[in-house]
Amino acid sequence: MNTLALSLIRTYAPILVGAFASWLLTVGLDIDSETQAGLVIFLTGLLQAVYYTVVRVLEQKFPGIGVLLGAAKSPDAYSKGEEAAPVTADAEVVVSDDVELPPLDVPGPDHRA
Repeated sequence: MNTLALSLIRTYAPILVGAFASWLLTVGLDIDSETQAGLVIFLTGLLQAVYYTVVRVLEQKFPGIGVLLGAAKSPDAYSKGEEAAPVTADAEVVVSDDVELPPLDVPGPDHRA
Protein backbone atom coordinates (compact mmCIF):
# COMPACT_ATOMS: atom_id res chain seq x y z
CA MET A 1 0.00 0.00 0.00
CA ASN A 2 1.42 3.40 -0.88
CA THR A 3 2.17 5.99 1.79
CA LEU A 4 -0.61 8.37 0.69
CA ALA A 5 -3.31 5.72 1.04
CA LEU A 6 -1.86 4.58 4.34
CA SER A 7 -1.75 8.11 5.76
CA LEU A 8 -5.33 8.79 4.63
CA ILE A 9 -6.60 5.61 6.28
CA ARG A 10 -4.79 6.52 9.52
CA THR A 11 -6.31 10.02 9.33
CA TYR A 12 -9.90 9.04 8.57
CA ALA A 13 -10.17 6.18 11.09
CA PRO A 14 -10.05 8.52 14.14
CA ILE A 15 -12.56 10.83 12.46
CA LEU A 16 -15.00 7.96 12.04
CA VAL A 17 -14.42 6.73 15.59
CA GLY A 18 -14.92 10.25 16.98
CA ALA A 19 -18.09 10.83 14.97
CA PHE A 20 -19.59 7.47 15.93
CA ALA A 21 -18.69 7.85 19.61
CA SER A 22 -20.12 11.37 19.78
CA TRP A 23 -23.32 10.22 18.13
CA LEU A 24 -23.60 7.37 20.66
CA LEU A 25 -23.10 9.78 23.54
CA THR A 26 -25.92 12.03 22.34
CA VAL A 27 -28.50 9.35 21.48
CA GLY A 28 -31.43 9.59 23.84
CA LEU A 29 -30.59 13.07 25.14
CA ASP A 30 -33.71 15.18 25.45
CA ILE A 31 -32.35 18.36 23.84
CA ASP A 32 -33.35 20.34 20.77
CA SER A 33 -31.82 19.31 17.45
CA GLU A 34 -29.73 22.48 17.12
CA THR A 35 -28.06 21.93 20.51
CA GLN A 36 -27.61 18.24 19.74
CA ALA A 37 -25.92 19.07 16.41
CA GLY A 38 -23.54 21.48 18.13
CA LEU A 39 -22.78 18.93 20.82
CA VAL A 40 -22.08 16.22 18.24
CA ILE A 41 -19.73 18.54 16.33
CA PHE A 42 -17.85 19.50 19.50
CA LEU A 43 -17.63 15.92 20.78
CA THR A 44 -16.53 14.61 17.38
CA GLY A 45 -13.53 16.92 17.30
CA LEU A 46 -12.66 16.31 20.92
CA LEU A 47 -13.03 12.54 20.78
CA GLN A 48 -11.12 12.10 17.53
CA ALA A 49 -8.22 14.17 18.91
CA VAL A 50 -8.17 12.19 22.15
CA TYR A 51 -8.49 8.85 20.34
CA TYR A 52 -5.70 9.65 17.86
CA THR A 53 -3.39 10.97 20.58
CA VAL A 54 -3.91 7.97 22.85
CA VAL A 55 -3.39 5.45 20.05
CA ARG A 56 -0.25 7.24 18.74
CA VAL A 57 1.27 7.42 22.23
CA LEU A 58 0.53 3.75 22.87
CA GLU A 59 1.83 2.89 19.40
CA GLN A 60 5.28 4.14 20.40
CA LYS A 61 5.49 1.38 23.01
CA PHE A 62 3.25 -1.24 21.35
CA PRO A 63 3.59 -0.90 17.53
CA GLY A 64 0.79 -3.38 16.79
CA ILE A 65 -1.79 -1.09 18.38
CA GLY A 66 -1.57 1.10 15.28
CA VAL A 67 -4.21 -1.19 13.80
CA LEU A 68 -6.71 0.93 15.77
CA LEU A 69 -5.90 3.71 13.30
CA GLY A 70 -6.92 1.48 10.40
CA ALA A 71 -3.44 0.16 9.62
CA ALA A 72 -0.72 -1.11 11.92
CA LYS A 73 2.05 0.20 9.68
CA SER A 74 3.06 3.83 10.04
CA PRO A 75 3.56 5.51 6.63
CA ASP A 76 6.90 7.26 7.28
CA ALA A 77 9.72 8.00 9.72
CA TYR A 78 8.08 11.22 10.92
CA SER A 79 5.13 9.36 12.36
CA LYS A 80 7.41 7.00 14.30
CA GLY A 81 8.02 9.74 16.84
CA GLU A 82 11.53 10.59 15.69
CA GLU A 83 12.65 14.16 16.12
CA ALA A 84 12.97 16.26 13.00
CA ALA A 85 16.45 17.31 11.97
CA PRO A 86 17.28 20.72 13.43
CA VAL A 87 17.40 23.70 11.10
CA THR A 88 20.60 25.64 11.52
CA ALA A 89 21.49 29.20 10.60
CA ASP A 90 24.02 27.95 8.05
CA ALA A 91 21.46 25.77 6.23
CA GLU A 92 21.83 26.10 2.48
CA VAL A 93 18.88 27.52 0.57
CA VAL A 94 18.90 26.78 -3.14
CA VAL A 95 17.03 29.16 -5.41
CA SER A 96 17.05 28.67 -9.14
CA ASP A 97 18.44 31.56 -11.22
CA ASP A 98 15.33 31.62 -13.41
CA VAL A 99 12.97 32.29 -10.47
CA GLU A 100 12.23 35.91 -9.71
CA LEU A 101 11.23 36.46 -6.11
CA PRO A 102 8.96 39.37 -5.17
CA PRO A 103 10.48 42.07 -2.97
CA LEU A 104 9.93 41.71 0.75
CA ASP A 105 7.77 44.46 2.18
CA VAL A 106 8.80 44.30 5.80
CA PRO A 107 7.96 47.34 7.95
CA GLY A 108 10.73 48.83 10.03
CA PRO A 109 10.63 49.17 13.82
CA ASP A 110 9.03 52.60 13.60
CA HIS A 111 6.14 51.36 11.43
CA ARG A 112 2.70 52.04 12.87
CA ALA A 113 -0.23 49.89 11.85
